[in-house]
Amino acid sequence: MIRIVTDSTCDLPPILLERYRIRVAPINIQFGLESFQENVTIGQDEFYQRVAADNAIPTTSQPSLGQFKAVYAEVAAEPDTEAILSLHITSHLSGTYDSAVVAARQMPADPPITVFDSLSGSMGLGFMVLEAAQMAEAGAKMAEIIQRLEVVRERMRIFLSLDNLRFAQMSGRVGMVRALLSSLLNIKPLLTVNQGKLELVGRARSRAQALSGLIESLRQALKEQADRAPRLAVIHAQAPEAARQLADLCAEQFHRVPEIINTLSIGIAVHFGPGTVGIVGYVP
Repeated sequence: MIRIVTDSTCDLPPILLERYRIRVAPINIQFGLESFQENVTIGQDEFYQRVAADNAIPTTSQPSLGQFKAVYAEVAAEPDTEAILSLHITSHLSGTYDSAVVAARQMPADPPITVFDSLSGSMGLGFMVLEAAQMAEAGAKMAEIIQRLEVVRERMRIFLSLDNLRFAQMSGRVGMVRALLSSLLNIKPLLTVNQGKLELVGRARSRAQALSGLIESLRQALKEQADRAPRLAVIHAQAPEAARQLADLCAEQFHRVPEIINTLSIGIAVHFGPGTVGIVGYVP
């Protein structure tokens, strides 16, 4: 059987990770000299408490070669593993994909390891991981899964709204936000992931306007396939009420309730901040 490996930015709920035996390589979170592994040695609540206490945000780094090799070795040792497919956050925003590629090359040739760049993140990556795991369970070959993932990658759409610019400013990883800082500190930027890179697509003055903007952005992105029902997910960083409101708007606009509503991974939220909310969708 083909076994699936991903990283902790995929935002899939634990129940699905367990159901499909998906292995997760954690992103590393660094507070000064202290290093933590996302969802292993630090969780969401502790992360935000620590940020508030320190009045500073941590740095992040991709799983190391050693971490990846340890995960691959553990998966390879399981008796039903015939091959490994490792799917990761866009290589344009993280070194995770490159780290996985190098680690895979240093592993034994059996079982073979294929590494796939999602050019996405959060539930964009999560949906791809889920489809790959379901296909693998059904007995699909590696070439079939990769071919399908390339289609899904092309169709995937992600839109995010930042509640404020503090985290983006402090992290320095969201380059286009710098241009907004001087005169528009109270705006809520609307961002998208396009070909693996973050782009600014709009601005909102209120939470309600931001949520409407997210829905309209996704509607426009999917309008050429409006005759088919999309798969939808909502993600948020300490903003459950905004996530619920966005899910309600999904039901109104797309006549579908998001199949997954989940928290945004620490490895991503560290660059966007609490209050971030987003919608992910594609037409299967």
